[in-house]
Amino acid sequence: MQLKEILKNPFQHRFELLSLLIVLIGIVFRITIYIQNRNLIIDEANVVRNIYERDFIGLLKPLSYEQYAAPIYLWSLEVFSHLFGYSEQAMRLSALICGLSSIFVFWHLLRKVLPTNALWLPLGLLCFAPIIIKYSAEVKQYVPDSFVAICLVSLALSIDLFAVSKRKFFITWLVAGSIAIWTSQPSVFILASVGFYYFAQLAMQRKWNLLPLLALIAVVWLGQFALYFETILKTQINSDYLQNYHREYFLFATPSNAAEWDHNWIRIREILNNTVGYNQYSWKASIALSLIGFAALLRKSIPLFLLLASPIMLTLIAAAFNQFSLIERVIIFILPFTMLIVGYGFTQLLKLNLQIIQIPILIFGLYMLKEYNFRSLFYEKFAFQEFTSGMDYILSKGGTGKEIYVDCATVDDYIYYTQIHPNREKYRALYGAYLFKWSDTNHDEIASKIEGPRSFFIFTGGGHELRNKVVDIVKRYHNQSDYFEYAICYVYTFQKK
Repeated sequence: MQLKEILKNPFQHRFELLSLLIVLIGIVFRITIYIQNRNLIIDEANVVRNIYERDFIGLLKPLSYEQYAAPIYLWSLEVFSHLFGYSEQAMRLSALICGLSSIFVFWHLLRKVLPTNALWLPLGLLCFAPIIIKYSAEVKQYVPDSFVAICLVSLALSIDLFAVSKRKFFITWLVAGSIAIWTSQPSVFILASVGFYYFAQLAMQRKWNLLPLLALIAVVWLGQFALYFETILKTQINSDYLQNYHREYFLFATPSNAAEWDHNWIRIREILNNTVGYNQYSWKASIALSLIGFAALLRKSIPLFLLLASPIMLTLIAAAFNQFSLIERVIIFILPFTMLIVGYGFTQLLKLNLQIIQIPILIFGLYMLKEYNFRSLFYEKFAFQEFTSGMDYILSKGGTGKEIYVDCATVDDYIYYTQIHPNREKYRALYGAYLFKWSDTNHDEIASKIEGPRSFFIFTGGGHELRNKVVDIVKRYHNQSDYFEYAICYVYTFQKK
């Protein structure tokens, strides 16, 4: 529908106007957090280190520094590094483009599934979701994963297996699936869902003559995923670091006690929280809306149910077998589908032909969006682990590199901002700092051997116990003379006793 027609009859097209307003606000949210240009955190810095140290071919190998991302996504970063350098905004440009594009593709997808008077709710959930806004300006692959997932499902709804030629169907899905596999690790769940969608249509219409076509496409996809798994993913999945770090974010496949059931519920509730927010009314209502949505979708169309619900179910199954983590940033790619299911349940309630019920339902939908947004971006910077603030503080005190001791969780930021960042010359005086290793346990020995009259210990991140432990050890040999803190960056200044 053209904008001119909507503006001509605004009340008649009030829901179209609401959707348009939501989209505009979603765009502003993403651009605002991008322009704010917060510091890179440890994982982002380590991704950039891989980009800085490797060429396109090198990015086809497992990454260093405990990082995991698909090659085509990494190639996009490599391209932007050649075009714009290694600044925060250059490295986050790929995520921003995917974050903005996701809004429009999801809007297009919703139009195919939901009526106009209901699609604004899941659209608003996607546009306002804090976690999606945050990762739309971060050097990580999670929002690009979501963009790929939305594109694949939208493409499936656009291509009718029985209406297009076999040649076009084969080439389209061969190309789309191949790109998806090498762009997004969890795309395998979405491609499986696409396969279920088309297979269910074949089964219901008994057109088995098209089964070899689907099978051939599936074989090509599986072959590429097997190659990807053996050359890149296998090393990452079998990483002790990965397994230990994500252990609490797996599910128990066969919970045997109350604690295990409680663990599973916490993980599932976290998905709901990231779908509609942490407001108790919203996430509790999302349970009812999801159940209504699943039931209504299954009743309406089994193929559509498989297409939209399978990404969620397959992710949970993989988590139950310790093959996929449910940590909140990793499951961003399924959030559009959980939001859509909530929207489908919302649609069923709006179908009730009682205005006295419809109006409160609409008001509650607006309330959910009011409670689920990132409006603080409009009056304060989203600052998180602002490492450069600590470095600037040390510079203001006339500090030098030989006086600085960098916590192990902060080393990668130090390397990025002193060796890779376009503005690295600003911190030349701070080169040569002592860099703690994750394996270091000899803090007492290190503190006792500090020779200069002054030293700076800089930390970022939330490891308060380790930070306090190190500071207490240093205090045995030195007097703390100053303290600086800003946005989870901490600098302790010591004078020798």
